Amino acid sequence: MAAGAAAPAVLRFGRASVEPAHRPLGRTGLKVTTLGFGCMLASDPVVIERAADLGINYFDTARSYQSGNNERMVGGAIKGKRRHIILSSKSLARTKEAALKELDTSLREIGTDYLDVWYLHAKAQPEDVSDELVEAQQIARKAGKIRFAGVSTHANMTGLIPWLVSKGQTDIILTAYNFYLDPGTGEAIRAARRAGAGIIAMKVLAGGYSRIRKGDRLYGVAPDALLNRLQQPGAMPAALKWSLQNKAVDTAIVGITDFDELDEDSRAMSEPFREPDRRLLFG
Repeated sequence: MAAGAAAPAVLRFGRASVEPAHRPLGRTGLKVTTLGFGCMLASDPVVIERAADLGINYFDTARSYQSGNNERMVGGAIKGKRRHIILSSKSLARTKEAALKELDTSLREIGTDYLDVWYLHAKAQPEDVSDELVEAQQIARKAGKIRFAGVSTHANMTGLIPWLVSKGQTDIILTAYNFYLDPGTGEAIRAARRAGAGIIAMKVLAGGYSRIRKGDRLYGVAPDALLNRLQQPGAMPAALKWSLQNKAVDTAIVGITDFDELDEDSRAMSEPFREPDRRLLFG
């Protein structure tokens, strides 16, 4: 079940070359590219195939994305590339039995016999991470169906992340993290990483235009101001670079839908966060 094999030495876009950046994924022993591919919005498997060919090695999907069709599409895109890829999926199930059933469905739809990471999805409070769901992850690991247990969280990060670390049952935490959130989230991430948890950031582009327009609670009460900021040329790559300047972040998953976005995000993956980026995001 080897995964995460060495990526190509260079990512090539036309005449330009980009050196891929890798970081250890917590205490798992895996190394991930600092840019991960969030597959939720993807509809063209060719873009996923291209990302894998370029050396991006972390791909994220979920049982609930596109009513389950996303997993099937991702599976087709990575066929023949599985041993080079670190693959995750997620379950919203609330009971052990339902979660394990969803896992079996995910494996079948993707066309793989294991996941590298399986997340209990969209948890906000300690009580959401029930003993029976943790037991489901343990059962799946013993059966060889998953390698590592994860929890994803979109809210109450400063409360949930320390609790997950204290319990010591979660290998990888997938958390909302961006320049617009409370700075306490960054501190919680750093403490978790020091304790050995793998940290994967999501919503690093502040959720994207559609979530901001909907008034998502994560992004404050001034969506127009945030949209104006992010619509500046270069602001989206700056937001990705901002998240990766926190060395406690092992990889950041970004929703990528086309080749232009793949190109832009891959370049940002290997560039430092500089003063012009700071001005774009913070004025």
